[in-house]
Amino acid sequence: MKVGIDISAIIYGTGVSNYTQELIDHLAPMVDLKTFKFSRYPLSIMEFLWNRLHIINVEIFTGGIDIYHASDWTQAPSKAKKVTTIHDLSPFIYPIEVDPIIVEVHTAKMKWAVKECDAFICVSQSTSADLRRLFNVHPDKIHVIYEAMPSNHKLVPQITRYSNYVLAIGSRQPRKNIERLKKACDLIGQKLIIVGEGSEMGYVTDQDLVNLLAGASAFVYPSIYEGFGLPILEAFYHKIPVACSNTSSLPEVAGDAAIYFDPYNIDQIAKAITEAINNKDKLVALGAKQLAKFSWDKCAKETLEVYKSLVVDKLSTTV
Repeated sequence: MKVGIDISAIIYGTGVSNYTQELIDHLAPMVDLKTFKFSRYPLSIMEFLWNRLHIINVEIFTGGIDIYHASDWTQAPSKAKKVTTIHDLSPFIYPIEVDPIIVEVHTAKMKWAVKECDAFICVSQSTSADLRRLFNVHPDKIHVIYEAMPSNHKLVPQITRYSNYVLAIGSRQPRKNIERLKKACDLIGQKLIIVGEGSEMGYVTDQDLVNLLAGASAFVYPSIYEGFGLPILEAFYHKIPVACSNTSSLPEVAGDAAIYFDPYNIDQIAKAITEAINNKDKLVALGAKQLAKFSWDKCAKETLEVYKSLVVDKLSTTV
């Protein structure tokens, strides 16, 4: 079985980049893998050719393949069985919070994905439900395969000048719910450090993020909507108690290892933060057990099973 995977997303340093890199690293020993990216061409050109005009088969770059696993941004024509991973559907659920160009690109990609893809991999049950609801994709085509914590985030904390604070990762997008979190921390007199676009810390390096996690009294994820919720696993890894929203994918990721709250209720957020801090030992132990449920080996093996099922279907159709 020959598999072609578009790895163009790797260069951006995002969660999707990490997923793509980890997937190919763990799939490579298992299958004849043909990766390709478009460093020589602006992604906008490939997006136009593939999403808008939908011309130039991917086999031009890969040669003959049995499976084509598309990128997060583009859906090329192909004679192979087609797979795409859905990380989240925020451009369709919260379009007003997303750059209009991103909404346009994802809309064009999903038009072809829904029409042509033989399988969709969703990173959570929550995202799977969104895909069925928004695009009427048949459940038989959807496979929920959890991602895991990126290997390059497993860094050793260095000495930090920060201590006794609550840490959050978010942006100015309203769905990240940072304003309510600020009010909740004010209620209980907790210092809050926020990492992310538009925050006082801004974007930080992986090492700086690990340092900040190591010094935190608790990690709080107040988001109203997430496709997966990777920072929760990072907090588990670095033995930090977690309080998070009870919405979207977050309960799937955190399991019984977090204190939950209604993200619209400031009093509940404040109470959950206090409870997380006061129950650190218990939550850290539960977090270690929950973290062990997510691995890239498992992700790769389950992804390979999706590929195999499509090849079997293809062979049975042609016999």
